[in-house]
Amino acid sequence: MADDQGKWVRRYRQAPDAAVQLVCLPHAGGAASYYRTMALRLFPSVEVLAVQYPGRQDRAGEGCVGDFAELTERVVAAVAPAIDRPVALFGHSMGSLLAFEVAKRLERDGR
Repeated sequence: MADDQGKWVRRYRQAPDAAVQLVCLPHAGGAASYYRTMALRLFPSVEVLAVQYPGRQDRAGEGCVGDFAELTERVVAAVAPAIDRPVALFGHSMGSLLAFEVAKRLERDGR
């Protein structure tokens, strides 16, 4: 799982003392780097965990996930172990729908 987390979750600045973690999900054609500026500006009060989808930027050699339910499952599997304090989710466009589904799964799993 640690390898998956490293592929999926980008931390532009770790903020272990932040009160909240913000999981950011890009739009359909987007990448984690879309949230880099936000991460730097919110630091150190919020730790941003930006999700990097397969097929984008440094993961360009991987196939994209074509099934939304599978994408949800894979994001949850990668993000859940990284969450160690209160969490908020933010998504842009398709990322907002994904954030909603991920939030439902995390809540169902007691997170």
